[in-house]
Amino acid sequence: MWRIPQARLSFLIRSTYDTLPSPSNLCLWYGSEECCQLCNAPNPNLQHILSSCKTALTQGRYRWRHDRVLRKLAEILEVRRAESARERRPLKLRRPIHFVREGGGATKITQPQRSALAGSCDWNLRVDLDRQLRFPTEITTTNLRPDIILWSATTRAVILAELTVPWEGGMEAAHERKKDRYLDLTAECREAGWSAVSYPVEVGCRGFVGTSTQRFLKSMGVTGPKLRNAMKVLAEEAEQGSFWLWLRRKDQAWGKQGS
Repeated sequence: MWRIPQARLSFLIRSTYDTLPSPSNLCLWYGSEECCQLCNAPNPNLQHILSSCKTALTQGRYRWRHDRVLRKLAEILEVRRAESARERRPLKLRRPIHFVREGGGATKITQPQRSALAGSCDWNLRVDLDRQLRFPTEITTTNLRPDIILWSATTRAVILAELTVPWEGGMEAAHERKKDRYLDLTAECREAGWSAVSYPVEVGCRGFVGTSTQRFLKSMGVTGPKLRNAMKVLAEEAEQGSFWLWLRRKDQAWGKQGS
């Protein structure tokens, strides 16, 4: 935290406890009234500014933040995909014999979680960034555009991931909404002879990474320090994006800006 610039650190702490000078807070503190500078909503709160303003949505502000986080997630998966391609399937070893003391109980042995990318070295990765994503026609035909597609022709397996960067209180609703959205697509992939799984993942707009994202990364084989670093990177990217949206909350003109 000491390496975070003071302005961003202040935003991070005050946004967490909702003590930023949003119009709703200013009205509560001083009785002043102010409309959203973008959509004219009366006394907008922090949630409105960071995730609910219709004008900000139309202008692509939330999409810009979403794509920042998505790019980092794609980089993490690309590193993992490359690692998986280099990994060799380990030789089967004889199961070790575990001795138990007299009167003692057997120790439960937990097996390491198998990565969803194991068993194949031909995984392909497509991300809905920079140009419109096209779903691989060898799998099925659809107009849907998941944020991330991983597929292997050898194992005939496809993995879909859909990222949302919502207000933290709306994570559960966002997860269920995206889950329902891709039910039919995963069913179509299975009917075409592919094993398919869909992962809705969430990173809160104030930098709180959802457990769904952690589960997804673990299933991809990102564990230990790499998992902790990945969670940190995703959290910082969402928080930095929201910090910039906060700074530009009164600017009616919008262009893709750096943080």
